[in-house]
Amino acid sequence: MQKTDTLAGQTSGSHFQTMLSSIFGAREFGILAFLVIAVIVIGFLRPTFLAPNNIFNMARQMAQITIMAVAMTYLITAQELDLSIGSTFGFCTLLMGLLAKDHGFDLWLALGVSILAAVVIGLINGFITTRGAIPSFIVTLGMLSIVRGFTLLLSPWPVSGLEHPTFFTVLAGNIGPISVQIFWMLAIAVVGSLVLNRTTFGYNVRATGSNRAAAVLSGVPVRRVKMIAFVLVSVSAAFAGALSFAHLTSVSPTAGAGLELTIIAAVVIGGTALFGGEGTVIGTVLGAALLTVMRNGVVQLGGEGRLQEAFLGAIIIVAVLIHTHLGKKGGRAEH
Repeated sequence: MQKTDTLAGQTSGSHFQTMLSSIFGAREFGILAFLVIAVIVIGFLRPTFLAPNNIFNMARQMAQITIMAVAMTYLITAQELDLSIGSTFGFCTLLMGLLAKDHGFDLWLALGVSILAAVVIGLINGFITTRGAIPSFIVTLGMLSIVRGFTLLLSPWPVSGLEHPTFFTVLAGNIGPISVQIFWMLAIAVVGSLVLNRTTFGYNVRATGSNRAAAVLSGVPVRRVKMIAFVLVSVSAAFAGALSFAHLTSVSPTAGAGLELTIIAAVVIGGTALFGGEGTVIGTVLGAALLTVMRNGVVQLGGEGRLQEAFLGAIIIVAVLIHTHLGKKGGRAEH
């Protein structure tokens, strides 16, 4: 009996050690640890940082970035990149606003049209990349300028003054003290994580980015997978733009400028491999959270505004170093 108890204890201890090893070896652990430390330090130095209102405000601020970053996670995992996401965000949002204000479209219908426009942009990016055998970096860099040019052509002035209680409530209302945009973000993150990790499409995305030749031989429709990923990124930009419009009740022709770098940074510091094959939606959410926390923290601590971007760049490099080191350590442990 005593021997049985001893064996049971050893077994449970082994399971516990295995569980701890999997937790500490996870790609997301490094960025989570960094995020927790940042929150504790900033909260200690500036107690108002941890005030519920500020926390809810940060969560709402990261919602739009996270939604686009979840889609970008799929594309980067498939070994591609979309630098036109910020321009698509601005174009689709302005298009939606102009259709409603100047052409009498209901805002929901205008949103539908803007999403269709996003699908077209995504299809063009995907088609040229996959059929033209041109690096997506070049294709989407060109698309960035093309879409931004069309945006300025649509209107050089901001669009505002629209009223649509249902639209604004559904996309930017509040449930108690919590913005509904936080719930939109969480829902999309959960679905995105489940699809990437538990479905055939998610497997195909990872296989495409990991080894394209092997994926083709295995019957994975590589071109179709990449096309879908490009469309997902563009559609996420259109939807995030609608969330932004609902919150601000206005849109500028320059909306989304530089947004692509923040989104890619959130994905990469979250643990998704920049060269494809490995993606983590949970890590992406944590990456977006870290960027938001650091931006808010710099403001709370009275940091020089012109140095914020430099400071955030340093945080990105340190965060990548941390999760890369832990990933290599976990890989050696497995071997």
